[in-house]
Amino acid sequence: MNVLYKYCDQLGIVKVLGSLELKLPYISEVNDPYECLPFIYCPDNKIAIEELYLAALKRRNVLPLANYKQKLENGEIHKILKDDMRDFIRKWNQRSCLLSVSETAKEPVMWAHYAEMHKGAVIGIDFDKLFKMHRVIYSEDRPKMNFLDKFTTEKALEIASTKSVAWSYEKEVRSLFDDATLRKLAQQGLTCLRDFNGKKTWFLRLNPESIREVVFGLYTEESLKSAIRKLIERPELQHVKLYQAEESETYTLNLKECNFY
Repeated sequence: MNVLYKYCDQLGIVKVLGSLELKLPYISEVNDPYECLPFIYCPDNKIAIEELYLAALKRRNVLPLANYKQKLENGEIHKILKDDMRDFIRKWNQRSCLLSVSETAKEPVMWAHYAEMHKGAVIGIDFDKLFKMHRVIYSEDRPKMNFLDKFTTEKALEIASTKSVAWSYEKEVRSLFDDATLRKLAQQGLTCLRDFNGKKTWFLRLNPESIREVVFGLYTEESLKSAIRKLIERPELQHVKLYQAEESETYTLNLKECNFY
């Protein structure tokens, strides 16, 4: 079993337990401006750069400029190709989604940022029953991308699994879904695409058995606790355990299993 945690605000936890679905945000929508945007660098290989430039023009059925050799020498071609790669990755990020969860339900800063100042709740999901998850690597440096290399799924996963050390408190674990994968999973009934706040949005359908825990926050109101208890009375969720976050002697929280009633 590999239980990982999704922090939810008050409305979000009710929606997740009620629908048994998780919203999958597009990469371009998440709150880190550097998310999945590598540092693109230009190698000193004019022959390879010229070949790449001419091949790109050929694919577009466009003739090279008469003075392209001069532009190659002064670096203008390099800039064009770097900008093309950056634009390609941005568009890829607009079509691809991230599933982001945490290894811990005990981090107060996460509760403050993602669970409505400790008023929401955290849902524990066994992702062994769903998808392969990848621990995020926290680094001082952005991942690098040579614009002569192909932007493969493997490279995208490497980039998506790296974040700034400033985010290390999240202890994030994630899975990456490109557009083709999302559509393939939709054919298997594991994802669905529908309108959400006026935009087509992907949702991941959860196997009820994969939902293992719900953790109440320090300030979760009794009305929300009651609503959650009612939701897990359903036959498919009666195995779900409830926990209450409590203060401790350290800056992390204790989790105490609580009775159903």
